[in-house]
Amino acid sequence: MTGWSQFSSLRESGLKPGNWAVFPGGGGGVGIQGVQMAKAMGIRPIVVDTGFTKRTLSLEMGAEAFVDFRETSDPAKAVIDVADEVGAHGVFVTAPAAYKTAVSYIGKRIGAIVMCIGLAPAGTIVMGEDPNTFVFRNLTVKGTLVGSRRDTAAALDFARRGMLKPICEVYPLNRLPEAVEKLRKGEVAGRIVVDFNSWAD
Repeated sequence: MTGWSQFSSLRESGLKPGNWAVFPGGGGGVGIQGVQMAKAMGIRPIVVDTGFTKRTLSLEMGAEAFVDFRETSDPAKAVIDVADEVGAHGVFVTAPAAYKTAVSYIGKRIGAIVMCIGLAPAGTIVMGEDPNTFVFRNLTVKGTLVGSRRDTAAALDFARRGMLKPICEVYPLNRLPEAVEKLRKGEVAGRIVVDFNSWAD
């Protein structure tokens, strides 16, 4: 998932400046790009993730609030409280594990949308809800896969103006096992890049 795909998802969601957008897993490499894009478009991002590093990064990159799902007994309620005590206008799911709770973040918001971005292994996750939730809240669930050339140009323009920054930790080749272990533990804010031309002493 790249910046232009995130831009495409935000554009296709129909959210407007001032609307609330939730990014479950938003402290990771894909989600943090969406947070920056949303902020640049005037949308108000909320990140649901865990850990001090991801909290710090999310807030630095434009999130108006960070909900730590390990420290909060009811993350959905915490999001709803931030989002005018009503709920999010849009939920952008980049982390497949977040599909199970995605709808909960809309609260009582009428006309909200859940954007499906993250790809899960086929048949491993089912996103379901009581049909009355969709009917009475006019809820839309929509998938996006790739962005257009126009989306790419718009994303690159945000980057050119300094509104979209690459977030990564660079590791030398001999520290690859350490980098992989950090990924496994969910301790990476943004992305990890391995420099195959570098070797630490």
